[in-house]
Amino acid sequence: MEIIGLQQGHTIEPQSLPGFDAALGCVQRRPAAIHLLYGHSLVYTVSLLIGSAMRQPFAVVDGAMKFNSYTLSKIAAILALPPRTLLQKTHLTRSFTAFQTEAAVTTKLPRFLSRTPCPLVILLGLLDTYYDEQVKPQECRQSLQRIVQTLRDLTAANVHVLIADTEAAGVPPGKESLFHLIHRSADIVFRLEQNGFQHPPSTAFMNEERRTLTWDETTIPSLSLSIGTEKHGANSGGR
Repeated sequence: MEIIGLQQGHTIEPQSLPGFDAALGCVQRRPAAIHLLYGHSLVYTVSLLIGSAMRQPFAVVDGAMKFNSYTLSKIAAILALPPRTLLQKTHLTRSFTAFQTEAAVTTKLPRFLSRTPCPLVILLGLLDTYYDEQVKPQECRQSLQRIVQTLRDLTAANVHVLIADTEAAGVPPGKESLFHLIHRSADIVFRLEQNGFQHPPSTAFMNEERRTLTWDETTIPSLSLSIGTEKHGANSGGR
């Protein structure tokens, strides 16, 4: 498992991140894979940094209202890219219910990729809509299994998938296993920590990891505050 440590007062410029090139290589090499980046709330910013650093078109499915064009513009500056160029390469759709999330991934996404090839798909807050208490736990598990199958189909077509999510606390009863379902489905798992290298999760959790890497991640406070509701958007898809 790759552990990313966040410390205040540093930058997230790729050249200052030990192991960033290796991490970026994970979403570029073949065969494609399902990646999970979880832990600290900055997983959303870091995932967009990874996607942007590829300098190719990528698709974003935002189920947690974590994407905004201001953050992407700041990432563009870090990577010395024209903001407009990066925004044009970023294709966004949002979902507000579990039903919309499943439809966005299993129906709209494959159809979109058939018209607009993207080597990477980023899922921001995949589980957020599934924590709605109106959706029964069994329905959530069945829906997520269908999503995972679609993601497998995408990787078989050489499209990488990066899921960025936090390991939520206090989820509705019966939904505690949803995160583990996604965790077990990932081929490569990264964990984002608050204060450098931390003790890893339990042995049982570690046994589910499929790759062991080392990556020490740092960030700047100003970027951490830029996550919020997008006001102007990138190439925003319909819901």
